[in-house]
Amino acid sequence: MLNDLFLNFCVLCTVTLVIGWTLRTLVLPRLWSQIALRALLTTLSSFILIANAVPLQGGASLDLRAVPVALATIGGGGPAGVTVALPLMVYALWQGGGAGAVQVLHLALVVGLFTLLRRRVSGSAQTRGVPWWQPFVLFAGANVPLALGALLITQDASLAVASVLLITAAQGIGTVAAQTIVLTELRASEQANVLRDFAYTDKLTGLGNRRALDEALARPVPGTHLLLLDLDHFKAVNDTYGHAGGDLVLKAVAAVLREVVGKGGQVYRFGGEEFAVLLCGLAPAQAVALAQDLRRQVAQQVGRRAGLPRLLVTLSAGLVDLEDGATALERADTLLYRAKHHGRNRVEVEPAVPLRAG
Repeated sequence: MLNDLFLNFCVLCTVTLVIGWTLRTLVLPRLWSQIALRALLTTLSSFILIANAVPLQGGASLDLRAVPVALATIGGGGPAGVTVALPLMVYALWQGGGAGAVQVLHLALVVGLFTLLRRRVSGSAQTRGVPWWQPFVLFAGANVPLALGALLITQDASLAVASVLLITAAQGIGTVAAQTIVLTELRASEQANVLRDFAYTDKLTGLGNRRALDEALARPVPGTHLLLLDLDHFKAVNDTYGHAGGDLVLKAVAAVLREVVGKGGQVYRFGGEEFAVLLCGLAPAQAVALAQDLRRQVAQQVGRRAGLPRLLVTLSAGLVDLEDGATALERADTLLYRAKHHGRNRVEVEPAVPLRAG
């Protein structure tokens, strides 16, 4: 029996690990799709545990099917627990007999008791789990129907009590182990996201950094334009207002660029006072018009938004088509310096892109 219980426990941990890995790596378009996937995989895990049930004397059997139900209830509350438990209840009733009714009552108690537990620990259950000893107590209460069912089947009170005590211990250990696996994966995922933010986000402005831009340029989308821009005379800003004032200006520029570009593109801090903007899905003339609008809005808004109303911030920029991502930065940089050479506060455009004065 111990070997069979250990096998059930290993199956539970393996399935929990797979569910956690799947939920962390699969990107689904809608939240309800993620919820549906979680419910489906959790329910399937219970049926896998049923298939690996522990045989007892007298024809009875025990398994850990209730552990995924408890975990679903801890994570998502009563509705999630009912969603996972309902197919198991239908299956138990389909099997028929007193054993089926016992399993239905048992699963109903599991959902009810763990729902009450979740309410007591409030929102922390989903992120921290529940104290290790509480699943043992709740399963002891929920397993009373199993004890009565085992007694009816085996006609041996000592065997029925011993079996239910054993399955209660296995359920408690299984819940604690599975909860530990899920929480460990969630923490690992959170840490990965934090590291990704550090790797791909500019700390000062919150924009994508050079690394994020390079990856975007490596996968150019047709109809995309690259606008590389540099703030004019930014050294004078730092000299006059200090680096703190310069940082305020950079933040204000980032905010203006984000607002003007909106959903039509992505903004990056290229380095220092240089920024890059990917303009997506625009015709060449539209890209030029948006680039000129960005130039005007920066001049009109940045000084005021940085708390320096007397400061006029202008930019010079180069705009290129992103068909050849490998050379886009070099071409845009050449145009940027041409804009600097021709008087600043202007946008230079490749000959292939019609220039419209702004």
